[in-house]
This record gives sequence, C-alpha cells and structure tokens, in this order.
Amino acid sequence: MKYKNIFISILTVLLLTINTSNLFSQIFDYDQPSPKVKWRQINSPNFQLIYPQEFERSASLLAQQIQTMLDNASKDLKIKPKKISIIFQENHIEQNGFVQLAPRKVELYSTPGPATDNTAWLTNLIQHELRHVAQFDKLTGKIKGPFFEQLALALYGIHLPAWYFEGDAVDIETRFSNGGRGRSNDWFSPLKANLLSGRNYSFSKNIIGSFKDITPSYYLTGYVMNAYLNNTKGEAVKEQILKDMSRHLLRPFNFNLALKKHTGLYSRQLHQHSMDSLNKVWQTSWKNQEGELLANQNDRYFSNYFLPQTNASNLIYALKESPQRIDEIVEMDGEKQKSILKLGYQLRPYFNINNNYIVWDEIRRDARFGKQTYNIIRIFDFKTKKSQDLSKNSRFYSPIIDVNSQNVYAVHVNENNVSSLVKIEISTKSVSEIINLADGSQLLQPSLNADHTKIAAIVIGEKGNNLIEIDLQTKATRWLLPWSNQELERPVYSEKGIVFKGQSTDADNLFLLDNSDNQLYQISQSQLGFRNPSIGNQGEILYNSYRFNGYKMAKLDLNTVEKSRISLQEYVPTLVDSTVKEPYFLPESTENIALSSKKYSPWSHFLNFHSLSISANNFESFDNYKPGIFWIANDLLNTSQIKIGYEYDLEREKSTYSAEISYQRYFPKLTFAYKNRGMIGQAKVANKPNETVNFDYREHVYTLDLQLPFQKYRGKDLYSYGLNFGTSYQKRYDLSLNTIRSFQYEIAFPLNYQVYFNRNQRRSTMDLVPRWGQNISFIYRHVPFSNNMNGQYFSLRSNFYFPGFYANHAFQARFSWQHGDGRYLASNELPMVGGWAHFKSEKVDNTLLLNYRFPIAYPDWSIGPLAYVKRLHGYLFSDHQNVGKNNLAPASYGVGLSVDFNLLRYKLPDFGFGSKLSYINHPSARGKVVPSFSFNYSY
Repeated sequence: MKYKNIFISILTVLLLTINTSNLFSQIFDYDQPSPKVKWRQINSPNFQLIYPQEFERSASLLAQQIQTMLDNASKDLKIKPKKISIIFQENHIEQNGFVQLAPRKVELYSTPGPATDNTAWLTNLIQHELRHVAQFDKLTGKIKGPFFEQLALALYGIHLPAWYFEGDAVDIETRFSNGGRGRSNDWFSPLKANLLSGRNYSFSKNIIGSFKDITPSYYLTGYVMNAYLNNTKGEAVKEQILKDMSRHLLRPFNFNLALKKHTGLYSRQLHQHSMDSLNKVWQTSWKNQEGELLANQNDRYFSNYFLPQTNASNLIYALKESPQRIDEIVEMDGEKQKSILKLGYQLRPYFNINNNYIVWDEIRRDARFGKQTYNIIRIFDFKTKKSQDLSKNSRFYSPIIDVNSQNVYAVHVNENNVSSLVKIEISTKSVSEIINLADGSQLLQPSLNADHTKIAAIVIGEKGNNLIEIDLQTKATRWLLPWSNQELERPVYSEKGIVFKGQSTDADNLFLLDNSDNQLYQISQSQLGFRNPSIGNQGEILYNSYRFNGYKMAKLDLNTVEKSRISLQEYVPTLVDSTVKEPYFLPESTENIALSSKKYSPWSHFLNFHSLSISANNFESFDNYKPGIFWIANDLLNTSQIKIGYEYDLEREKSTYSAEISYQRYFPKLTFAYKNRGMIGQAKVANKPNETVNFDYREHVYTLDLQLPFQKYRGKDLYSYGLNFGTSYQKRYDLSLNTIRSFQYEIAFPLNYQVYFNRNQRRSTMDLVPRWGQNISFIYRHVPFSNNMNGQYFSLRSNFYFPGFYANHAFQARFSWQHGDGRYLASNELPMVGGWAHFKSEKVDNTLLLNYRFPIAYPDWSIGPLAYVKRLHGYLFSDHQNVGKNNLAPASYGVGLSVDFNLLRYKLPDFGFGSKLSYINHPSARGKVVPSFSFNYSY
C-alpha cells in the first residue's frame, strides 16, 4: 500500500502539472470577439456584467435577478462567492458557458438556439454556471490572485471529478427553476435505454464515453449520482464533502476519501448504487411498446436517423449521424440507402424537404474572430444536385420550405435575444419579418399548414412553454395549449390536427391536438421516447423511436392509432430526485439598489495579474523544459496577455530574464518579447582546426511576431490559412574570450515569413485523420539589414490525406523541401524519416513520408481505477529522403501500434501511447531494426 500511494502521488502530480492551465485553456474558448463590438458594463457589489451594447435591455433585466441566482447557487455550500465578472458573448451563437480562474470570470454564449427546452434557457444556463463559481470558492477560494489563480484552477480540476461538479450544477439548475435537465425525459433516454436493454456499463465507460456505444455522458451519470446522494444522504452532504476536501488539498484521492468519509461509499460504489436504484424502478414499469422500425437501420455501430421525412417520390429522407461518417442526409428506398448530401456543422441536427429542395441551417464563423459566429440557411436542388446559401452572416434557425418552392420561413434571433418569424424569398433571397416576440420569449421549430396560411411553433417564455399558431395573412396569433414546463417539440400539421412531441408520465410521446373537437389526445405509449414527427403522403406519421443504439425511424398510422384523451401535464416533476418538491420561479427583481450601465473598455483589465506559473509555454510541450517562474496577466476578453519571468537552463547553467506582451484584439495578433539570457558558444582554436573551445556571453534579444490567422467552415470542409511574420534584434555582451575574431556582437532584424493554406474535410468520431485534406506551408528567412551576415532559407511543407480501403482508414503523404545558404546553411527544419538518428545521413534536401493509418479495436477496457482503454490503432509507413537524388527505395519503413486511453477516470486529457518498429534501409545503420516509443496527450 505504501508504494501504491507513492505511485499515485507521483501520477497525481504529473496530472496536476498537465492540467494546470493547458487543460482548461483547451476547454475554455480563447478566441476573440470582433473589434466592432461596443462593450457596456453593469456593476454591483457582488458581480460585474460585461456585454455588447445591443444586449442592453436583456442585461438590465438579468442584473435584477443574478444576485438571487448567486444566493441559490451557494447557500447550501455555506459560502458567499467573491465578486465575479460575467461576460455575455451575444455575437457567438454556439450556446454554451464556462467558469474559469486565471483570469476569474464567467463567460456565456447567450444567444438562444434552435433546441427546445423546458424553461427559459439563458437564466437556466446562468444558474448552472454560477454553481461552478460556488464550487470554486468553496474548494479553493482561499487560493487567489494576483499570484495563485492558476494553481487554484489546477487543484479544482485535479481533485473534483467532472462527473461530480457537472452533475451537481445540473442539480442546482433543476432545483432552482421550473425546468432543467433533471425534468427532461429526452436527456435521460441514453441511460434508460441502456439499462432496460441490459447494457449496464462500467463507471469508467459511463463517464468517459466510447467510440462504439452510446453512453449517458458524465453530465447525466453525475446528475444521477448526485440525486442518489440527495435522496439517501441529504443535500447537506455536499457541503461536508467540499469542506473536507478544502482542508486536504495535497491529499491523493482527495474526493474519494471525502466521499467515503461522509457517505460510506467510494465513487464506483456510488455509481453502482445509483444505477441499481434506477434500474429497479425502470424495470418494474417496463413494457416493451416501442413498435416496429422501418427497415435497413442496422449499422455496425450506433447511428441516428433524425427527422424522417418524405415527398412525392415516396422515398424517406433522414439526417444520419454515425461515429464512422460525418453527418449526411440519406435517401431510403426500401432496403437501399443512398447518401444525398454531406453537411457542415449544425447547432442541432435539422433539415426540411419538399419535392424540389432540401433546406437546412449551418454554422459559420468570422474568418478571424472566433466569437463572431452566424447561422445561415442553405438550400439543395434535387435536379441540379447543387447547394447554395440563402443567407449570409445571419442568425436564422429551423428553416421550412413551402410546397411551391417560393418561400422559406425561419426563426431569427437578434442581438438582444428577440425572436421573430421571417420569410425568405428563394428567387431574390430577400428577407421580410412576419412577427416578433418583443417580450423576450423564444420562438422555435415552425411548421407550415397544407395551404400555407398558418404556422405552428413552440414558444418558451416567463410563463413556461406553449404552442402558438400564427396567421400569415393577418399576423394574428393564438395559444393552443395551457402554459406548462413541458418540453414540447416539432409541431406538424396533419389532416386531423397538430401532432407534436410532449412529455407523458415517464417518457416522451406523441400527442394530437384534434381539429374536430379541439381536444388533446396521446397517440403513442413509448417508454424510451418517440420524437421528431412528420406527416407522410398518406397521412401517416413518420417519427424517431429511441433505442439503445440511437434514434431510429418508425411509422404510425394516424387513421388507426389508438388514442386516449388527456390533459397536458402542467408540471413535470424531477425524474430521479425526490428532494425537489415544487417548481421554482425566479423573481423578476431582487436588487434593492439602482444598477446603472456604463461603457466598458478591455484596457481596464490590461494589468490583470492573476497567477504564477512554472512553465514558459503553459505546459504545451515538455521538450527542453527549463524550470522557472512567470507572472501572468490576462484581460477578460482574451485580447491581451502579459508575462514576466525567469528561468534557468540546467544544461547550460545559465539564467534567462524575460518579458512578453501579446495583443490580439484586431486583425493581426502581435507579440513583442524581450529576453536577457546567458549563452555558450564554441570557437575553433587557431592553427588547430580539429579543436574547439567554449566561451560564455550574454545577449539582449528583442522579438516581434505578427500573425494573421484565418479559419472558415464551408459545408463539410474546414479551411485555415494565414500569414506569419517575425523579426528580432540581438545584442551580445560580456564575452568571456576577448581573442575571438569575427564574433557577431549584433544580429539586426533577420526577417521570417510563413504563408499557409489548409483545407480538410470534417472528421467523424472514429476518423484518425481527415478522409480528404490538402495542407501547404511555405517559409522564407533572410537577413537584409545585416552588413556582416548573408544567407536565405526556403522551405515547403505539404501534407495530404486520402481515403483508405475501409471506413476510417486513410493514406497520408507528406512531402517537404528545403534550401539554405549563408547563415542558414546548416538549418534543418524538415520532418525527418523514421530512425534518422540511427544512421549517417547525407544533407537532407527533401523528405517524403508515406503512411497508412487504420483502427484495430475499440475495447472499452477498464483497468481498475487506473486507466480506461478506448481505442487501438496502427499504421504502416515508408519514409524517403532526397527524392530525385537517390533511388526510390525508402530510407526506413515499418509498423506502429498506438493505444488511446484515459487515466484515473478523468474525462480529459486523452492520452496516447505509441510504439514503432523501424527498419533502417541504409548501409551505415548501427542496427537495422530500431524500436521507438511516444507518449502524448490532447483535448
């Protein structure tokens, strides 16, 4: 046990080092907003709101409620959170949020999207994220800036498992709202389907995931485990666990030991108890009433056939998601399946068809500023097989097309979160507004009736959820249902009335609002969930039936279906947490003081020093690591960084002092750095050409780097391109040997340029590399301003990907070329052939590296709590150098095997261990077969 604890302690320190800021810098979004955004702020004693000026109305309303949300998030932990900045990135339409330290802030992507919910989305998101603020302050709140925020963030990430802190936050969002994921049947479906089908997966698999199977995610697994604690140990146990942990921040297994002390259970035992409890309840009420599926949906791995629809062709179309392929719209003709269209990134799977066209929405981003994003409408012509954009730089969602192919209707959300219904004329692409919901309610998932005179849609507002019908001619509206916290979805018109998805007692089912008597009927009896209804040519309902292996297509005859009259359940209770008794409604105003807004400038946090770090590069690489200490400042909008530091080179036994400023608010990213460093040089001894002598010196080094990076999404392809420019000035002094001749005391402004262009197809979950890709980079260096130095360097690097023989297999070909003279004569910056260090190589002018990559297995092996193995994959390679000078025989070739795994049940980082056998095909090789090993991590 002693040695086991020592081993785990070392491993914990390693993970702490890796996780410190690099982990969170990958989870958090460090892109920039557009410089055109004009920022405002509202300050209170306990929080600061920062937001675009267009968001003024919404920010003012939220400012009256956030103090209550802070209290709700923290009172059971018996803590008052420190003041925190809350940033609303209203121009970023990918709905998300995060809390971080280093620097301390909450960042929210606050535009509501096309997904339905059971409560007002933004306030629920804020409540969830503020729980993380309380968790931070309870666990590591005494460790703070201006020196230790990065350390506090690392200790939080290493000690508190993601399943726990996210599950706990879902508990709070559910407890302090009239909705939340704890009341969503849809959200519970993966876990429920797995348990009812006998797939009681391990703790590791449920929280880390799988390439080949659907798992409930660490959010859902964590919420179920937190709910079990509430039900059996009481809500107070959470405060006791975090309080215990905060007193033992250097203790290995800190969370598990605190959990065991206060609940009598370790994490794995808690998981098993939680699953057993749910399984018992669900199995008791289980009746297999899921019905028959349409044919040809049995894929090798799980797959989703979302939103089945048909047109006059009587063929069925669906949006297919699979881990083996990128998202696509497929055409189903009996047993035959045909790919019609590959899709780009979407906020939610969506498309709509008629006899002539397919319409759908896709995400776009500003090429330079990653927090300026859009959602555009695209259209595909069945006849020409071509696609085009119907909108540009828009915020449109859920398009529907009329039968006559004249107009597309869609939801628009402006920068103040006001929803409206708009009409886009296909021939001219002109846009006109039909109606808007000025009260801040959210409009979702519109549907046209047969004669194009009315639209039914979902509305989420302060009163709850409802269906609305809009008369397109008079613009009159009427509510179709009582208000509730039902998670409604996809209303569609049929001859008999409006069909939609709602929540029954224990699952999502289909309902009919009947035209004949204006009464509501339940028309399905699923216990796993029926969703996404559409109307077929004969009046039948096509829909999705959830199973353990995904959303499948099914059909229901509306003329013969058994229907039962019901009243819509006004209040949907929490599904697994019995301690939440009633829905919670957030008061409209809780502030007793007037809160005024004023202008906010990013410069106000320019000197926001928050942390000391022991790595110059935030542990992005461990190559040539030098111990040191660095003091770091970041502003709150990711536009600037200051770093002041010292490091010591153990090999040279020399010190380096440094300062660096980065500024990236505008188009170029600028970095100016200064270093004062000790160096060691070598000189030849006079009259003894084979002897050298070492000498010491110091130097001032000033560098300037300018980057123009661009990135775009275009359908299934991703583009990145840009220009990098750099220069420096070096002034050397304190030379230890005064007899050296021709020593360069000054190197003035060498210039470096890089131009690159990359085009790669989106990768599916199981793809090791893109199926198609073209990547080219050109580098040029020279010294135009030096009288005593000359030379130039050129290099060309390319990387191409091609599909392999089977799914998720791929060929990769990398060709690189270089030429240098003068001071660059010895430069060697190419990727080298395998085993290059094991033979005497002539000067390398070019290399050609070929490999074939392929997956081997997806074992999902749990090695106790230590590791979880997700994938084994291999590759064959053949490496060539100086192509054109030598024959075509490879310089080396061989085989490699890699394993992808996670450690200590951490969701991130993902680790990889690789081994490679290289056969050196060169007469000077000291050994023909050379083994090598690699270890890496990614996010």
